[in-house]
Amino acid sequence: MKLASTRNMKARRNAGFSLVELMVAVAIVALLSMIAVPSFMQNVRKSKRVDAQTALTRTSYNLERFMASNGRYTTNPTLLGLIVDDDGVWSDERNYTIRVTAGPSGITRGYVITATAATGGMQEDDTGCTVLALDSLGQRTPDPATSKCW
Repeated sequence: MKLASTRNMKARRNAGFSLVELMVAVAIVALLSMIAVPSFMQNVRKSKRVDAQTALTRTSYNLERFMASNGRYTTNPTLLGLIVDDDGVWSDERNYTIRVTAGPSGITRGYVITATAATGGMQEDDTGCTVLALDSLGQRTPDPATSKCW
């Protein structure tokens, strides 16, 4: 009889994980997730900023080209190669809305292009970098010297 009970004990030990071992593994995975997921999401947001930077740079280029041909700037997004639909004016990946306004001296002398994170999108949580701007003097906001948005 002793032989049969020893065999049963060995079979139970090799049958799988105990509840404590399973809970320790779950706790480790949860801890790693709490650290890794926010870092991953911040890197995704950072990579999506390129969408705004590209739209701002391309729009600035198109504004300068328009100025060379017409002697003034324009705020008309359709003349600047931007994506325009019923919801607004968008960057290529639709992560940002784009707005072109007259500069401090008026539209004939300057402009300001603003990219604002789309409402309800992932970029809305991009702390400090939800609004990027570029003006006719090449000045970027927020200032690249003090922020990592550019």
